[in-house]
Amino acid sequence: MSPRDDLLKSFDLATDDPFIICWRDLDSATATEELDRLTDWVDWLAGRYNLDHKLIPPCWYYHGALVEELSALRTLWEASYLEDAAPSSPLAFHRELDLAQRRLREWTSRLGCSRTEHRPEA
Repeated sequence: MSPRDDLLKSFDLATDDPFIICWRDLDSATATEELDRLTDWVDWLAGRYNLDHKLIPPCWYYHGALVEELSALRTLWEASYLEDAAPSSPLAFHRELDLAQRRLREWTSRLGCSRTEHRPEA
């Protein structure tokens, strides 16, 4: 088994196709399960790329825009490492990660959440 397969299995991800989530269409039980899966990946992403609370606050899962952004990013990451992915796919992921970081920083700044404080959206 390759390190890629081990990594995908650690997130309990399918290795055939990326799993695209339309959060709007999920019932509450499925949304909770998917949010748990996404949390595992976000924890990995934040640690792997040394992303701090200014990009991904601890309360990110309370903010729809952050959930949508991180979920889309995970889908792209999954697709980038499929066996039939183009060799340039990981680089495409990193280009999108750069753009996503800009959006995450802007949204987190607007939200006003910090490392220790969650500010509910109005």
